[in-house]
Amino acid sequence: MGITVVGSLNYDLVTYTERIPVAGETFNAESFETHSGGKGLNQAIALAKLVKPYSDDDSRSVQVRMVGHVGSDSFGKQLLDKLREHKIDTKHVDQVQGESTGVAVIVVEKSTGQNRILITAGANSHTVYSNEQLEKIFSNKDKEFVVFQHEIPNPQVIMDWLKHNRPNYEVVYNPSPFHKLEKKVWRNVDLLIVNEIEAMQIIESLDTEDIVSHFKSKITKESYASGYLEIAQHFQSQLISQDHSAVVIITLGEQGCVFCSKHCPEGGYLPSIKVEKVVDTTAAGDTFLGAVVSQLHDNQTLEDSIKFATTASSITITKKGAAETIPVYSDISKI
Repeated sequence: MGITVVGSLNYDLVTYTERIPVAGETFNAESFETHSGGKGLNQAIALAKLVKPYSDDDSRSVQVRMVGHVGSDSFGKQLLDKLREHKIDTKHVDQVQGESTGVAVIVVEKSTGQNRILITAGANSHTVYSNEQLEKIFSNKDKEFVVFQHEIPNPQVIMDWLKHNRPNYEVVYNPSPFHKLEKKVWRNVDLLIVNEIEAMQIIESLDTEDIVSHFKSKITKESYASGYLEIAQHFQSQLISQDHSAVVIITLGEQGCVFCSKHCPEGGYLPSIKVEKVVDTTAAGDTFLGAVVSQLHDNQTLEDSIKFATTASSITITKKGAAETIPVYSDISKI
C-alpha cells in the first residue's frame, strides 16, 4: 500500500524580519534564505521522512510518490533533486517547457515566528489531468492513501475520479488555501485535516447563519477546544465520506488539536507540546499532516498517530525553513 501526494511544488524565497513593515514603509530585514517548498512537496517529504523504516538500515517500508509539475528552470531542477534525495518517486512530476516553477514569497516575523505567504502558481497551474492520464497515474488498484491540498487547480476533480474509480483508496484533504466548494465535494474526503480558521471557513461556506452563529457561540476562551470538537463532530457526521475511517482533525496552533472519527465519534482533545522558542511555523501544518498519515498507514491508532504528529511539528517549528526542518521517524520514536 503506497502513499501519493498530488500537489504543489514551490521554490521558497524567505525573508526574516523583526517586524512586518506597514503600508508605504521600507524596513531593513535581518536575513534572506531560499528553500524547497510548496505544500505538496513539503507533505511528500514529511511522509518520506516519517514513515516507519523496515529496519535499522533506514530502508523505507512504503513508497511515497509525488504528482505535480515544475518549470523548465533551475528552481524546478532543484525541487526534483530534493524529492529524489528523499527517495520519492518523481515519475509523475512533469517539467513544463517555457513555464516557471511555482514561487512562494514568505515573510517570517522573528518576534513571533508567524509567517505571511504570497504564492505565484507557475507550473503548478498545469496540474490538471484527463481520465486517461489518471488511469495511468493510479494504475495500482490496491489500497492507497492519496493526499490533496489547494495550491493546484481543482483537486476535487481528481478526488471525484478516485471515489468512482478507486473506491478502496483513502482521500486525505487539507483544503488550504481555502476555496469555497459545493457540499457534494466533501463526500469524496475520508480524512480531513484543517486548522481552526479553515474549519470556520468551511462552516461559513456551507451552513446557514443560525448554524454558524451556534458554533461561533461555542468557541470562547473557556471552551475553545470543546467548541472546535463540536465542529469536528459536525464535519464527521454530516460532511465527509463514511466509506472508510471518516476522520476529522482540527489543529488549534498552540492550543493543540481536536479529532473524531467513525470509530470514535465522541472524539478527543490533545494538547500541543510547548517549545522554548518558536522560530518558524512555515512547515508545521505539512509536517503534522505527513506524520498523521504516515502512522495511520502503519495501522497505528488515530490518537497515537496524532501524538506522533504533535511531536513532529513541535520539532519543526524550532528551526528555520520548510522541508529541511521536518524530523525523521527515529527522532520521534526516541522521545
